[in-house]
Amino acid sequence: MTDAAKENAIHHPERRHRAFWVGLILALLGGQMVLICTMAYVATSDGSFAIEPDYYQKGLHWDETAAQIRKNAELGWSVRLQVGDQVGIRGERALRCRLSDNVGRALDGATIDLVAFPHARGNQRSSATLIPADDGEYATSLRFSHPGVWEFRVIVQRGPETFTQTLLRDVRPPGVS
Repeated sequence: MTDAAKENAIHHPERRHRAFWVGLILALLGGQMVLICTMAYVATSDGSFAIEPDYYQKGLHWDETAAQIRKNAELGWSVRLQVGDQVGIRGERALRCRLSDNVGRALDGATIDLVAFPHARGNQRSSATLIPADDGEYATSLRFSHPGVWEFRVIVQRGPETFTQTLLRDVRPPGVS
C-alpha cells in the first residue's frame, strides 16, 4: 500500500464524522428556524391568540387603575347586562344594560361605553356606546359572532363620576336559554 492510499484510508472516517456533526448542527438550526416561523404564523393568524391592547401602558398606570377600583367600591353602582333573543338583518342582537346605585335605584343621565369580546376569540373586539332607553336602562345592538363566554368591559360616565366594571356572560345562540 502506498503512502497516499494509507493516508486516504486514515482520513476517510474523520471526514465522515466531521460531515455528520456539521450536518447535525445545520439540521438542528434549520429545525429551530422552521419552528420559529411556524409559531409566528400561528400567533398572527389564529383568532384565539390575542394580545391585550396597550397592556404596557396599563401596567405603567396601575396606580390609576387601583384608584378607580377603590372609587368603584365607594360608588357601589352596579351594571346588569341582558342579551336579547331577536336577531337583526346583519346578525346583531339587542344588548340592554341596567345601571343602578348602591341601594338599587335606577341611575339616569349616564354615558355608557362598552367593549365586548368572546373569550375564545379575544382579538375580535366590538365597541359600542349605549343610549338611554327607559328608567335607568340603556341599549345598543351588537353582533355576537360566537356563542360562549363573553367579556364586557363597561365604562360609565355620570357627571363628574366614572365607574368601571368587567362582566363575564355566557352568550348563547338565540332561542336557547
